[in-house]
Amino acid sequence: MPRYTLQAEAFRKNTRPVIWLDVEKRKADAEPALTTVVWAEGLKTYVHDTILAESAKARGLELQSWTELATRIVEAAIATEALIAGYSIPERDLLMKACPAQAEWIKEHYLNANAAKWFKNRRPALYAEACRTAGEKRKPGLKDFLIQPAVGYPYKRYLLDVQPGSILGRMRKLLAKRDGVHRELTNEARRDWTNLIEYNRQDVLGMIHVVAYAKGDGIAG
Repeated sequence: MPRYTLQAEAFRKNTRPVIWLDVEKRKADAEPALTTVVWAEGLKTYVHDTILAESAKARGLELQSWTELATRIVEAAIATEALIAGYSIPERDLLMKACPAQAEWIKEHYLNANAAKWFKNRRPALYAEACRTAGEKRKPGLKDFLIQPAVGYPYKRYLLDVQPGSILGRMRKLLAKRDGVHRELTNEARRDWTNLIEYNRQDVLGMIHVVAYAKGDGIAG
């Protein structure tokens, strides 16, 4: 079976629907705290950590366990013959762990949407600029490509300062001290929560844009 990446022939020829997702979690977490999915139901963000239940409700988000959502995603992909796409491999591995009976199917029908190799090979000048933006301490990530004017994506610059792991850690501590009551959070904490949700959503929408950009051979839509 082909492996789906932005460089692969299987990707360039693909006409199957795609279910897109991105998760947010702390490095030590076994499961995601929240996930944004773009599928037949549209764009939806789900919260999995029960300590965040009231904060989810305050922003109109659905509380659902990660295992339940992962199962729904895989079942929907199989039923509609869709690919499942995430930016790099972590989302794939989380899905495989949550749905072990379908692990091989997931591996064979997962689109690794990481664009770094595509930019390096097809748009080296943009890749070099993204590397400069990323700095010496890390490799260029999705946002380093999205903020390049030539890519044509209106990325919200204030989200560049969002640190998902730190926000999740602070939210959990604050809510634990307040019996999970969202309205008792500080204005700063509520703003951080709103920014984290938008950050997660922009990761999915930005990924979709970059994949379309690559499939269009570097022509911004």
